Amino acid sequence: MKPAHSQSRAALPPSRATHRGLLAGLGTALVAGALLVGTPAQAAAGLGAGLIDGNAGQKPDHLGEKCAVASGATAEKVIVVSGGGGSTAAVEACEKWDDSYYSAMSADGYVGYNGIAAPGAKREGDGKTPSGVFSMGYGFGVKAEPQQFHGSQYVTVTEDDVWVDGDAVEKYNTMQKKSDGYSGESMYQTPAYNHGQAIDYNSAGTPGKGSAIFLHVNTGSQQTAGCVSVSEDDLLRIFDWEDGDSVEMAISS
Repeated sequence: MKPAHSQSRAALPPSRATHRGLLAGLGTALVAGALLVGTPAQAAAGLGAGLIDGNAGQKPDHLGEKCAVASGATAEKVIVVSGGGGSTAAVEACEKWDDSYYSAMSADGYVGYNGIAAPGAKREGDGKTPSGVFSMGYGFGVKAEPQQFHGSQYVTVTEDDVWVDGDAVEKYNTMQKKSDGYSGESMYQTPAYNHGQAIDYNSAGTPGKGSAIFLHVNTGSQQTAGCVSVSEDDLLRIFDWEDGDSVEMAISS
């Protein structure tokens, strides 16, 4: 028992005790409310979203329906190219969220004039786009590097640049200089190579297995010799979406 002269809360006059109790209760409620609601600044910044509206696990707004992505794909972002018969194809930028892939954007695309090759069947000059899952490589173009490209390497090509193809063995399936004695497909082509990105098909450079497989600008012919093409606007949108991340392309008929 406390001495009679010790002032405790119980010894306060009833009105002051009641007032202090109300303030304490209000303080507790405000703290609890802050934990449940969050501040406007936190809400605007997306902080504590689960506490604000209970939707911390909600799918990001820029993602749409689920994508059908090949089982061999492992990247967080995958460009899915689905052949529609002949040289037409649907191109879809798919992004992983919560262990599934969802569409971030889509575009009309074109593939080889002889369609898409069966797995492992692509050959030099067959007019077919290879099927499978491939990493996306560096960017290139006749035009200067666009602001939408965020990758680590972009090569502005000149009339001296060629892609070694055909019956070549040395440096097959690589970009080289005519001035160094190499021959192949000219990389200085518009509008096809205004902008482009290498698809890492046959990166080992096996002669005859196929070369110069790119994602590039559609020329208006509605077909390619084995690449994947989209409009220039769509290509720039894809570059922006890639955002410098590791990206794969999954191609199937």
